[in-house]
Amino acid sequence: MPRVLRSSRKSPNSAFDFSSAFDLLLAKLSDQRGFIEALHQLTGLPTALLAPWNEVLAWAGKVPARHPTENGRGKGYWAKEVGEWRLIVYGEASVLDKAGPLLELAGRMLWLRALERGLERAQEESLGAAFLDELLLGEADLGRAFAFGFESGLPLLLGLIEAPAPLGRHRLAEAKRQETLRELKTSVGAYLERLGTPYLLSGRGTRAVVLWQAHDATKEAQTLLWSASEKVRMGHSAVHTDLTSVGAAYREALIALKAARPGEVLGFEQLDPVAWVLLQQSPEDLRALVERFLPVSGKNLRTLEVYLEHSADLNTASQALHVHPNTLRYRLGQIEAVLGVPLKNPETLARIYLALRAKGLLEER
Repeated sequence: MPRVLRSSRKSPNSAFDFSSAFDLLLAKLSDQRGFIEALHQLTGLPTALLAPWNEVLAWAGKVPARHPTENGRGKGYWAKEVGEWRLIVYGEASVLDKAGPLLELAGRMLWLRALERGLERAQEESLGAAFLDELLLGEADLGRAFAFGFESGLPLLLGLIEAPAPLGRHRLAEAKRQETLRELKTSVGAYLERLGTPYLLSGRGTRAVVLWQAHDATKEAQTLLWSASEKVRMGHSAVHTDLTSVGAAYREALIALKAARPGEVLGFEQLDPVAWVLLQQSPEDLRALVERFLPVSGKNLRTLEVYLEHSADLNTASQALHVHPNTLRYRLGQIEAVLGVPLKNPETLARIYLALRAKGLLEER
């Protein structure tokens, strides 16, 4: 029988049982697996501890393969946010009711441990942030990299992870920006610490800057995004192997970030050359490009898009538009009249193509 829930000489809520349970859990608090096994021992209930990216960090008992996403009491489970983790306990409602006080105690202890570990991590990361800033400025003593766990010649990836910025410039908005960045850095640091790879973490506004030794760049970048809150976007560099290229990696990540949409992670190597060139321009410059070289709208704009998508081939474009080739010729004539130049001119087609791509990038922002 479980130690706390047995109905023998002392009730589950007696001071003796509760005190001994607290002592046992406290002794295991620094060991996630040991803590979860102790809680399972005390309650007899299947128990799991999950990371924000849904990895099961520790479990005891027969837990299901898939875990509930909602916190609170549900059918056959109890779930609670405990700092940067989620504690989930499974069982019948009556048993969960009896275990309720102990589960709340365990949740509070884990929350305090997460807070303590977060503060420890923040202290460690502050030194790394200064070193990362020096690397970005090209002023770092590369000999110090070993102190942060970085080894020469191994793959490096630099990522920029950005949360939506709170509107306004008042003090409340600034406090919210700082809170957003703090939460973002906490989730990033928790994942990379769990991964066990060397990393450096800094911040700009509501944007986390992270450099780490990558093993599986695509998977790790995607998981970093999943570990953060919704509507966060991420751009990352190509893989580098030399800390002297951190400045170039930052520029690559920034270009990729500009092209990424909320909830998306995009790598520099995934960008096509046209997008790469256009994303160097400000939104105002892109709008000017669209207004200057794409002064058509509605049906004619759609006609132009399909015409270029089919390499200016009249027959295939007319089929895609479900119109007769003569109808397409008439529309193209109207477009040429507005543009004042023939569409057969390669330079004209190039300008229109760039304007269409610029229009698409503006709509994605």
